[in-house]
Amino acid sequence: MNAHYNNLPNRPDYDGFVTIDEGIAWAKANVGALKNPIPDNTLYIDASKLDFGNISVSNFVNGVGKSSPINLNTPGNFLESSTNTTLRATVYALGRVNMTLLDNSGNVNIVNDEATDYDWNQGGGFPRSQLINFERWRAGLNDTHGFKTFYYGTGHLRPKVQLPDPDPLLFGM
Repeated sequence: MNAHYNNLPNRPDYDGFVTIDEGIAWAKANVGALKNPIPDNTLYIDASKLDFGNISVSNFVNGVGKSSPINLNTPGNFLESSTNTTLRATVYALGRVNMTLLDNSGNVNIVNDEATDYDWNQGGGFPRSQLINFERWRAGLNDTHGFKTFYYGTGHLRPKVQLPDPDPLLFGM
């Protein structure tokens, strides 16, 4: 138990967040972890440290208190992730995931199920398959790589930006 405790600072999830490079390195160091998960080869991620980008309360089709499938790989998130490393790591790790909207102010939980496996699976549509195949090639990943994750804590959607009403004099109103 002491060895486990003393090793905690060396884990990529020690701070509650996992970067893309940390996830890839963990998968390569823990070959077969997805098929044989144990607490020591599972990563634990704090949802409060994630960035969900342009996902809003309106994306939760099942409403408050129920799980809804959320696709984080939206065109807006894809574009913004080129300069926002937290958003990029969130979209990379989760892609399409089941989330529960806790209230209308945008507090959310990640549902821990097969959608949270960090596994570079090849399902989904053509664009996703192309991205996954490229990433598998780029990072040297295969079906033996992947691991379970466990999301804890409460995530927060960005507040919806309210644009000011246009000036009627500028728009000839």
